[in-house]
Amino acid sequence: MKTRALVAGLLAALAVNGISLTDGHSAPVTIRFSSGAPENHFLTKQYIEWASLIEKNSKGEIKVQVYHSAQLFRDNEVIKAVQTEALESGCGFTMYIENQLVPAMKVYMMPFLFVSLDETWKAYRSELGDSWKKTAEKKGVKLLAMVVMPSPDDQIVLTTKPAKVPADLSGQVIRGASPEHALAIKKWGAGPSFLTGAEVYLGLQRNTINGAINSIATYTDRKLYEVAPYVVQLPVSAVHTFIIMNKSIFDGLTPEQQKIILEASAVIENNTLQIGRTTLKDSVEEAQKKAKVYTPTSAEMALWKEGMPALWDEIAKDKPEVAEALKTVKGMLKR
Repeated sequence: MKTRALVAGLLAALAVNGISLTDGHSAPVTIRFSSGAPENHFLTKQYIEWASLIEKNSKGEIKVQVYHSAQLFRDNEVIKAVQTEALESGCGFTMYIENQLVPAMKVYMMPFLFVSLDETWKAYRSELGDSWKKTAEKKGVKLLAMVVMPSPDDQIVLTTKPAKVPADLSGQVIRGASPEHALAIKKWGAGPSFLTGAEVYLGLQRNTINGAINSIATYTDRKLYEVAPYVVQLPVSAVHTFIIMNKSIFDGLTPEQQKIILEASAVIENNTLQIGRTTLKDSVEEAQKKAKVYTPTSAEMALWKEGMPALWDEIAKDKPEVAEALKTVKGMLKR
């Protein structure tokens, strides 16, 4: 952590030397983008495309340096780094945004509230999604574009031993990515553990955890089948990412520079759904070749979902923003 912080600090000092925030004139700008996903990950490829569009359309006036594989910050550290200007831009996962920036986004993590990628997109493109952006901006962060996981369709519980129903997880330690995941894991009779995506492989290898809630795309990209060869397909939650940027830094750019960044963000957002769907199809096919992938029957799925609506209210309790968002989503999706 100290080494990562030192590297980030040195790079920040270098980047600041290339940014003019107050004179209103075009000047060389360096934007560092941090992501925990590996270089070959389908998310990283979209971030790199975003960077390329900005550099091309600015004719090199804006340089975007994409640091993958948590070279600068872990996924759960990115939002604070962007807020404090220790980092210009990065990948903000929804499960970290909801706890560090926009509480109303917790609806995405409510177990089995959303049942398809299209439903999550519908919520984002509504007035509810607009309110998320406004809340983030009040806290110093711009949500420039959603870059989707094909979620919740891609959600799985990967395990080191076969599992078909919740009882099969009893007594095991399962990695979750959020407090909401922890509630679901406990409901299934297992114990929750929190690790970043980059730490899951080692945790499984060392038997620190026995399984994890994850994306099947990440499962194949990170080769988690090598240490956890069993998969249960469960649309338990919606996990997406945002390209985020420090608002003060963005506001300090020239109007033309801002326009270039916003247009590049729009291009990525317009293509991300199809990329997500293609990735899901390819990932499922690959996982079926490398692991034992199980789809629960209707009766088994009912066991996984048992008691989950009560958790929605528990998550929203004493949180007016979250309760209002839940009410909105339930009305929108007729839940």
